[in-house]
Amino acid sequence: MVSIIVNVDRDNDFGEKAGIQGPIIGYTECYNAAVKLISVDPEDSDANALFGALKHYDELQAKGEDVEICTITGDTDVGPKSDEIIGSQLDTVLGEKNFRSAILISDGAEDDYIMPLILSRIPVRYVKHVIVRHNQNIESLYYYIVKALKDKKLVSKFIIPVGLFLLTYGMVELVAAIYLTVIGSVGGLNPSYYSGAIVSVVIGAYFIERGFDLRTVISELFNDIKKYSEEARILFISYIVSVGIVLVGVASSYVAISRSPGVAFDNILEYLGYFSWWVYGAIFSREALRALDMYLGEQGQIQRIWYGLTFTLAAEFIVYGLLNYIRYVLTYVTITVAFNGVVFMIMGIAVAIISALVHRHFTRSTRTTDILRGQ
Repeated sequence: MVSIIVNVDRDNDFGEKAGIQGPIIGYTECYNAAVKLISVDPEDSDANALFGALKHYDELQAKGEDVEICTITGDTDVGPKSDEIIGSQLDTVLGEKNFRSAILISDGAEDDYIMPLILSRIPVRYVKHVIVRHNQNIESLYYYIVKALKDKKLVSKFIIPVGLFLLTYGMVELVAAIYLTVIGSVGGLNPSYYSGAIVSVVIGAYFIERGFDLRTVISELFNDIKKYSEEARILFISYIVSVGIVLVGVASSYVAISRSPGVAFDNILEYLGYFSWWVYGAIFSREALRALDMYLGEQGQIQRIWYGLTFTLAAEFIVYGLLNYIRYVLTYVTITVAFNGVVFMIMGIAVAIISALVHRHFTRSTRTTDILRGQ
C-alpha cells in the first residue's frame, strides 16, 4: 500500500504565477513546478513548502517506504470556491492508486481549512510544516487577520463596531477640518488636518464592507437589476421611479427650507418633515407598480401590498405630526402648528387601527374560504 505526500497551494500561486495547473502528480512534475515557481517568485512560501515535500519524499524513499507525491492547487478566490477545486483534485489524485494514507506537508498557514478536506477522503499519518523562518510570523499574522475577517461571530462583535467607530470618527474629523478651512481658522489645504481623518474613513469603510459583505450585496443588486431589465418587468421600472422621486424630494425639500430663515436645527426638522412625504411618495409608487406587476402576472395576495401602503401612510402621519410638535416644544413654531401636528398623529393612529382591522377581516375571510374549499 502506497502513502501519498500532499502539498496544497490553496490560493493557486502555481497557476497564477507559474502557469501550472493542478493536480501536479509525481516527483519530476512537482520538482519542475517548484523550480518554475521559485524562479518567478523566490520568496513564495508555496514553492518552499513543495521543496520541503520533495525532500521528505527522498527521506522516505531512502527508508524503503513506497510513497508518491502530489501538489493540489485551489483558486485565487480563497474560500468555498478554492476548497471545492481542492476537493475535486484530491478525488482525481486518489483515483490514480489505492493509497493507504496521506502525509500533509504545508507552510502551516491554512491547515485548519485543508485538513477536513483530506480527512474526509483518506487517513492522515502526520503533518509536517515547512516555513521560511523570517516569514513565519508575517505568514501566520496575515492568515489570522484573514480568518478573523471571515469569522461571523467576531465580525459582528468586533469588526463592525470598530468599523463604525472609525468611519464616524473620520467623517466628523473630516467635516471639522473642512469647516475650519472654510471659516479661515486653518490656512490652505494642509494635508496634516486631513490625512488622519481620511485614513480613519478608509479603514472604517473597509471594515464595514467586510462586516456586512457589501461586495456581495452590491453584486446581487446589479444582478437583480440586470435580471429585471432583461425581463422588462414593471417592478424594475418601479425602482427607477422610486429613486427618481427620492432625488426630487431631496432637492425640493432643500428649496422649501432655504426660503425660510431660522435656527439651523429647526431647518433640519422642517426639512425632514417635507422630505418624509417624498419618501412616502416613493414607497407608494413602488408598491403600486408592484401591485400592477403582480396583477398582470396573475399572482395572489395583492391585498397585502395595500395593507402595507395604508400602514406606511399611518406611519408618515405620525412622523410628520411628531416633527411639528417637536418644533413647537423647542419654541420654533406657534401653537397652531403644534395642533396640526397632534391632528396628524391622531390621524396616523386611526389609519393604523382601521388598516389592521380591515387586514384582519380579509385574512379571516380568506381562511374561511380556503377551509370551505377544502371540505
